[in-house]
Amino acid sequence: MKAFVMDERRQLVVKEMPEPRLEENNMIVKVKTASICGTDMRTFLKGSDKITPPRILGHEFSAEVLEVSSYAKELGFNVGDRVTAAPAIGCGECWSCKTGYTNMCDNLQTIGFQFEGAFAEYMSIPYQALKMGNVITLPDSIVDDDATLIEPAACALNAQSYLNISKGDTVVIYGSGIIGCIHAELAMIQGAEKVIMIEPIESRGRIAEKMVPGVRWISSNVENMEQVISDNTEGRGADVIITATSYAPVHTEAQKIAAKRGRISLFGGIAGEGKGYLDSNLIHYKELQVFGVHATTAQFMKGIMDYMLDGKLDLKKYIEMEIDIENILTGFESIRDNGTMKVVIHF
Repeated sequence: MKAFVMDERRQLVVKEMPEPRLEENNMIVKVKTASICGTDMRTFLKGSDKITPPRILGHEFSAEVLEVSSYAKELGFNVGDRVTAAPAIGCGECWSCKTGYTNMCDNLQTIGFQFEGAFAEYMSIPYQALKMGNVITLPDSIVDDDATLIEPAACALNAQSYLNISKGDTVVIYGSGIIGCIHAELAMIQGAEKVIMIEPIESRGRIAEKMVPGVRWISSNVENMEQVISDNTEGRGADVIITATSYAPVHTEAQKIAAKRGRISLFGGIAGEGKGYLDSNLIHYKELQVFGVHATTAQFMKGIMDYMLDGKLDLKKYIEMEIDIENILTGFESIRDNGTMKVVIHF
């Protein structure tokens, strides 16, 4: 089968790979649709030492069950079911797993990193994913393309679970890509009064305003962002700030534009050690709450599905390109060169 792989030389290539086989306790699925996420994009641009090659990449997907082991059948899975999965799989034994935070597992294994991924026609759903409840059955009303966006949206929902966004809040989001837009939609669902998107490229900011009606775009090229946000919040500053970008200096600016007792989500991971961007005195004297976030869980994915089923969240509008596996590199290049929001691969 054709697959998109990090090979033994750590090069990203489309190549023939053996089809997965049914074992005692796994499940074989036919991938219907997969999508390129920000983590995949960072691997494309900079590589990743977290991946053990050779490895099939990809972890956002919708698939149809082809073969079930007796174990998978005992869990209620049947041939023909449509499924997706939370790709970050816990061990089930460490403190984080036992307290429900499986995405923070001490021995975390991830589809597309330690397990073979979804950028292939067929995929094995490993025993550990089944055991830990990471596999989710999809309802008929959520089509395959939309289903690939459940996981990235669930990462945003995980981040916002710490932020207590409520009616009347002003939420500032750095970055107007798909994750920034989804954050904006989720904030509005929670009742935010104002949602401001900070983005240096006007065309991207205008697209975000169109994608999420009610969002206001502000260029990050303004000379005094602290003053601009103050002017838009009656001098208080932003109640919530989300850094949906990997540009590290916004971690520092977020503390400056925050209101007293403001909440900050450092959503976008940054390259390198990540040191030197937080001001302890600002955090101390303004009583700021600063949160990190990593990946997501099946429960947050089910929360996103509920929003989709209730008509509160429409993710299909973010899909701007559809390709096949042979042309997957074109998709990566389109994201890099054209700012394409979401690329899906059909099998």
